[in-house]
Order: sequence, then C-alpha cells, then structure tokens
Amino acid sequence: MNETNKIIDPFFVNSIAKSGTHLIRPLLEGVPELKHQNFIYPGHIYQLQEHKQVLSRMSANQFANGHLFHSEEYVKLFEDLNMKQVFLYRDPRDIVVSYAHFFMKFPNHPYYQFFTENNMTVQSRCKLIINGNEILRRPNINDWYHRFLPWKNEPNVLPVKYENLVASPELQKQELRRILQFVGVNRKSSLQIEGLLRRMQNHVDPTKSPTYRKGQSGNWRQEFDEEVKNQFKRVAGQLLIELGYERDLNW
Repeated sequence: MNETNKIIDPFFVNSIAKSGTHLIRPLLEGVPELKHQNFIYPGHIYQLQEHKQVLSRMSANQFANGHLFHSEEYVKLFEDLNMKQVFLYRDPRDIVVSYAHFFMKFPNHPYYQFFTENNMTVQSRCKLIINGNEILRRPNINDWYHRFLPWKNEPNVLPVKYENLVASPELQKQELRRILQFVGVNRKSSLQIEGLLRRMQNHVDPTKSPTYRKGQSGNWRQEFDEEVKNQFKRVAGQLLIELGYERDLNW
C-alpha cells in the first residue's frame, strides 16, 4: 500500500461476546479507507500461532475483530506486534439476556437442544447463563466475564462501554471520536472529522447482522424476575460494582 494513502496502523477490536460486535464493525467500516480483515476467537493458547499469523498479515487501514480471552501469552502477542486494541464491554446482565435469546436462533446448537429438551423459559435460561452448567461445560457469568475483563486495564487498550454506543447519537459520536483519536485518525481537520463521524453513524444497518436482536441497554429489567435478580447478585453482584454499573447490591 502506498504510504501516502496510509491513515492508521492495523488494529484489533476485542469484545466480550454480546457486547456490540455487530455494531462496532459497520461503524468502523464507515471510514472509507478502513477495511475489515478477520474475525478471531476465543483466544485459547493453542490458537496463539494461528492468530499471530492472522494479525501480523494485516496492512495499514485494516482492522480485525473478535473475542479473545485475556492471558499473558496474548498480551505479549499484542506487545510484539505493537498493535492497539479497542475493548468493548457491556453490562453483564444484558449479556445474560442476550445469550438467553441468542441460542434459540440456532436449532442445531447444543444450547438450543438443551433449552428445548428441558422446556426452559427465558428466566430459566437466564439462570443457567448466570450460574453456569456442568453438562454444557459453561462457567458462571462472573468467571466467564473475568476471562476477558483484564484487557480493560492493559496499556495500549482503549476500553469502550457498549452502552455509550447506543445511548444517543451524540454520545455515540463522542465514543467514535475517542476511537478515531486512539487508532490515529487525527491528521484530518475538525470539519473532516465531523463528516467522517456522520458517515460512520449512517453506515449501520442492524438488519444485516445475523445475530443482532435488539441491541439496547437495560433489557434485563424486563426479563429478570426477583429470583433471577437474586441469583445474579449472588454470583456477580460485585462485578457490577467493579464495572461501575451499580453502587451496591440494592437494585
């Protein structure tokens, strides 16, 4: 690629699953020069060399995305590549609800089969995602979330709260401006940046995502009954406080 056309070095967009994967990609692809390259997950150590090859092959003006667990090995990988990372996270209560609906879209998925064979309601499915399940070999929501969360405090990583991308067009624009500045799109005039931000926002079409449902924040309030709320507080109440979504357990 001609260096005169270069606007940014390749970067990676990591996200906790169900935290805006299919929102952030079209937003970024609204930058005309920027092209999506690969999707990788979930970051098991045996995948390290494969993922290193994928990421090291990226050129300027390209980004990859995916869901990568945090580990010392993957931290070193990004350090060796000198690659920046945008890290999306979301209220874990909404992730629970999203998963409870998500698996029901895929009749061949083991979770769909387990849910239907056991006649599980939405609330029952939420409780399974919260508590984990040995048969499905799924950890509880707190342990699962913490497999990603340490990325939030790593250097060269920009944490982005999913809720800020969907709260309002203005707040979304503020977050997109932060992302552009972080990855290095800062050589344009302020007028050009404003036009670029509008283009990014206009580039989103949720109907094109195979896994997009509502994409809203706070849906857990409609799905959690008192029993589900109490189970979540027991398993991951402190996680909400750690993330700043609640001040205490009185919600």
